[in-house]
Amino acid sequence: MKKHLIPSLLLTASLLASAPSVLAEPAISLASPVVELVGLAKGMDLGLSEEQRARLEAWIKEAPAKRKALENEQVQLRTQLREAILAGKPEDERMALIEKIAASETQLLTMRSKCADFLRQLLTAEQFDKVVAAYRAK
Repeated sequence: MKKHLIPSLLLTASLLASAPSVLAEPAISLASPVVELVGLAKGMDLGLSEEQRARLEAWIKEAPAKRKALENEQVQLRTQLREAILAGKPEDERMALIEKIAASETQLLTMRSKCADFLRQLLTAEQFDKVVAAYRAK
């Protein structure tokens, strides 16, 4: 039994030794969105009219791509800030990155808010209430 355990331990040790950067450098990720309603609404049976469905599909074709581009920019800025902190860059350089991150975060939050406004305007009050209830139940 011990003969089988030693190769496994050696393999595990070699894998860990060959990947220290993976362990030392966690991936940068963004915080959970403040609210996500459009994708949820798309997957629900809300009894949308043809016009509602068409407008929702048009929104979905455009808005997520813009948001994703901004989220990717946010990840890059956070990566740059992490590296600046670890490299001991001057405070003014780090603060400039922090200000860019804050501005980007403001844009992301505004986009989420506008998505909710769009749904509130598109859907009937009853349909919107169903989406909100489903979101709160998650």
